[in-house]
Amino acid sequence: MKIFLIFVLVITSLVAKERPKIALVLSGGGARGGAHVGVLKVLEEKKIPIDLIVGTSMGALVGGLYASGKTPQEIDILLTTTDWKKYIRTDFNRADTPMRKKEIEYMYQGRLGLGVNAEDEVVLPTGVLRRQPMLFKFLNETQYAENIKNFDDFGIPFRAVATNIKNGERVILKSGSLAKAIYASASIPGGFQPINIDGVDLVDGGVSDNIPISVAKEMGADIIIAVDVSENFDEDLDVNSYLVVMGQLVNILMRKNANKSIAKLEKNDILLTPDLKGFSGLDADKYVEIIQKGVDIARASYEGKLKQLSLSDREYAKYQKKHRVLSVQYPPVIDEIKIDNPTYLGNKSILDRLHICVGKKLDEKQLRADLLHLYNMMIFDSIDYKVQNIDGKNILVITTKPSWDNHGEIRFSLGIEDDFKGHSAYSIKLGYTMFGINKYGGEWKNDFEIGRNKLAKTEFFQPLDSMQRYYLKPSALYEERLDYFPIKNYVSNLSGNRELELQRYGASMACGMHVTTNYEFEVGISTYSDNVKIDSFNIDRDFDARPIYISFKADDLDNLNFPNTGLKSKIIWTKEMKDFGSDYDYEQIYMELEKPLSFSTHNFTLYAKYGNTYKNNAMAMAGTFMLGGLFNLSGYAPYSLSNENMILGVLKYRYQLKDGGFFGTLNAPVYAGFSMEVGDAWGKNYTLTYDKARKSATLYLAADTLLGPFYLAYGATADGEQSAYLYLGEKF
Repeated sequence: MKIFLIFVLVITSLVAKERPKIALVLSGGGARGGAHVGVLKVLEEKKIPIDLIVGTSMGALVGGLYASGKTPQEIDILLTTTDWKKYIRTDFNRADTPMRKKEIEYMYQGRLGLGVNAEDEVVLPTGVLRRQPMLFKFLNETQYAENIKNFDDFGIPFRAVATNIKNGERVILKSGSLAKAIYASASIPGGFQPINIDGVDLVDGGVSDNIPISVAKEMGADIIIAVDVSENFDEDLDVNSYLVVMGQLVNILMRKNANKSIAKLEKNDILLTPDLKGFSGLDADKYVEIIQKGVDIARASYEGKLKQLSLSDREYAKYQKKHRVLSVQYPPVIDEIKIDNPTYLGNKSILDRLHICVGKKLDEKQLRADLLHLYNMMIFDSIDYKVQNIDGKNILVITTKPSWDNHGEIRFSLGIEDDFKGHSAYSIKLGYTMFGINKYGGEWKNDFEIGRNKLAKTEFFQPLDSMQRYYLKPSALYEERLDYFPIKNYVSNLSGNRELELQRYGASMACGMHVTTNYEFEVGISTYSDNVKIDSFNIDRDFDARPIYISFKADDLDNLNFPNTGLKSKIIWTKEMKDFGSDYDYEQIYMELEKPLSFSTHNFTLYAKYGNTYKNNAMAMAGTFMLGGLFNLSGYAPYSLSNENMILGVLKYRYQLKDGGFFGTLNAPVYAGFSMEVGDAWGKNYTLTYDKARKSATLYLAADTLLGPFYLAYGATADGEQSAYLYLGEKF
């Protein structure tokens, strides 16, 4: 009997057919890769097991999340509910950047500039999209799997494919950080900044192997289900921008190597190509429709080879028990914090910005928020962290890498204005700022301008503490500018404004406090020598100026010129008096407020400003406000309204005609809108009421360009004045 049983078992084992090993290969294709989620939904619905997954780019994201334990429904929710523009961005989060950086933005409209690296070489950035926001997003979404360093230990073995940017060779990622592997595989060259893993700079795997079928075969796959969402390149493309050229180049590389991979499929393998006509790799706002396309192709293909791979309910339940395991991560107690920081910012400055305490459990979500705040200081190329257990101690190691412009930046901007009535002006600005003068982050800033105004200014910014909360700011300048003053205040039988040429040189000293990254309080005193010329009155006189001022500024707008959220305001009190050695004698207050409200593609922005010279015993040029020009009572010519007091209220509406997408101003968002404006400028012994105030309205087209804002506008007033405007760059 025993011999008989052994014989039966041997025969059974020989006759029994082992289930083939099924590999899922997911291609890259940007947002089109959302179709992978739809395919996964149907595979689960039809009880088709997956024994290993290989993914490139978007395929690495979907495949990595699924292999490590997330369900298709969870990945669906992630893709469709995330505002990806928060993470795929060309700029830093402006609301979180220091006021010092925002002040540079005020002067240099647009995004033209070069950097000076740690070797004092003039350089360009390595990518237009910032690495840290997207990488931290991936870290948040894969935190449950960060303790698993070998991708074979996931519920389903996984591989991500990236490309060595130095030689173009394929790199297969099978261990380490899942989040970094996903980022490396998806970092479009020329778009996202590369990431260094194990000493190799990596970019999108689609450049070398967009449908990595051979990798799955090397892992022992018997049957391959390949999902191809890569785009076809357009032979009739209208080559009209950097982005179009880069996109076409990437599509060509991916499509050609994808076709070579598809040729390696064998008769039992399955190729699924969702119908994604009309969808691009940037259509992250269309994930719902794209995911459905994956569902459609998988269901339509089921009655063929896919059906043969389905398991019984019992067999699939057994498979799921083995493969659908989501690991649980327990936060360690941190015993020590170490900083590996080659940047100029001192280690104490980094530690002071962390909310992580030694002796407490590590809150990785808070840590990533702190590190992202540090990243938005615009000092670092990357900020990484890991927990090492050394001699029984949990050591949190924070590693920084200097930004591409760590030692300085060169900024330049162009401004052009024309009112089509003979008034035109231009401005060309060039600036160089040297960073990292000392461990507190001292900066030496130099600015030059030619055009309507001329300027040469040098300024030293010296923080006094590790948080850069308190600072000193000495400066020296030479400038020439044109101003206007109301002649009626001095010659009663004349009206209108007269042009005044001011030549000034001197020095200032300011001290201040940054309450947070969005609030600044400053006091300062200056000493200037002025030369004033008024040709129409043959005046050429010299004056001494000794202004003192107190200012408070707030700014957390998300965009300086076309804001959707946040608030910007300032209050400046200025005084000059003869007791300080000044030839001017006046006291003045100026206030400004800007508040946007956005609803989808619609935006309303309230803007108001007020200036009051409540003591003036000097010539008008010492305390004069000007109105007229675009959005300053647009129907009136620029600088046509000038006096000692001023008030203006503006309600602007804009509609987004064209979205800049993930590439922001590189893709020049376009707007149309209108504004309603009320206000006036007035002198002594005059009471302004709403009935007396001037009213104006504006229609405009605008674009947020690399050179700064572009406006084509028409303004008209209630009393019949009209003006047209063309602006590029700053408004003078």
